[in-house]
Amino acid sequence: MSETQNQAKQILSDIVEHMGIDATITAHEEDERVRLEIECDDPERIVGRRGQVLDALQHLVGKMLFRGRALGEDGAPKKPIVVDADGYRERHAERLRAIAVRMADKVIENQRAMAMDPMSPHDRRIMHMALADKAGVTTRSEGEGDDRHMLIVPVAAE
Repeated sequence: MSETQNQAKQILSDIVEHMGIDATITAHEEDERVRLEIECDDPERIVGRRGQVLDALQHLVGKMLFRGRALGEDGAPKKPIVVDADGYRERHAERLRAIAVRMADKVIENQRAMAMDPMSPHDRRIMHMALADKAGVTTRSEGEGDDRHMLIVPVAAE
């Protein structure tokens, strides 16, 4: 296990322990990221509403681990940290892909653009990628800050 994995796992373990949750944390280093998986009896408490607790944990671990440094001691770029519990992240991504395809089909059928609700950059990226090769529609992000949302537009309307 790499030093980054060990440190990230320890930071997350300490935070979860302070939350009063008995959990087992495993770390896996992938090509582009370090993934921390939390196993516990109450994964809903770790996930939170719409993944907000997971996102907060992920943000905290990343900030505490890197403390503003983009490069490690070896000069290599730091890999982002992804925190997950009970497979939430993959289930959420699948839901977003399904919504994107369903909404794109409606846009094609009605030939009218459709604005999605505001969402995180990560969620917008999943939806943009789900529709990247979908014939008949194109996507773009509009708005600023917390109001930034994705627009699905029929190709004929552009």
